Amino acid sequence: MISWPSSVPTLMDGELMLRPWAESDMDSVFEICQDPTIQLLTTVPVPYERSTADDFFVHQARGFDLQDSISFAGIVNGEVVGSFALHHCIHFDHFCELGYWIAPDARGHGYAHLGAKLATSFAFSIGFRRVQAVTLPENVGSQKVLLKAGFEMETVLRQGMTRRDGTQTDAVMFAKFPEVIVEM
Repeated sequence: MISWPSSVPTLMDGELMLRPWAESDMDSVFEICQDPTIQLLTTVPVPYERSTADDFFVHQARGFDLQDSISFAGIVNGEVVGSFALHHCIHFDHFCELGYWIAPDARGHGYAHLGAKLATSFAFSIGFRRVQAVTLPENVGSQKVLLKAGFEMETVLRQGMTRRDGTQTDAVMFAKFPEVIVEM
């Protein structure tokens, strides 16, 4: 059984904090989501307009209320450095999907794998038994992040994703499972 929290918690690992999104984060989200790499390799809407940022915050609240997703702002020194979400949550089967993006100037500092580890550990703590993540085949950076965060590459889903231009492409699936402690 999933023990869905009554509110989005705050999680910490070193200088990285994952916390609930605040309305004051909206300008940062709008600016960060203008990044061509984020637009190419994630599912953020393109073009990413002010109204899109507004919708992002409404969707975060709605997904949480429906127990379909939990989204965290990744914060370092008071600044938004990324987004980490557990979404497509299937309570009966105890699994969810991890999605994330990192601000261009925050890449290369280890925040992506730390945030992935924090969000995944949280998912296991509330009862999920599997967290999966899917990347485009060419998104080697994200694949390295997932491996560093303890995920395993499971398979390639043939024709599993649609590109921005409408063409179909393969998807690379990763998964992580809670540690099993064997008592002697």
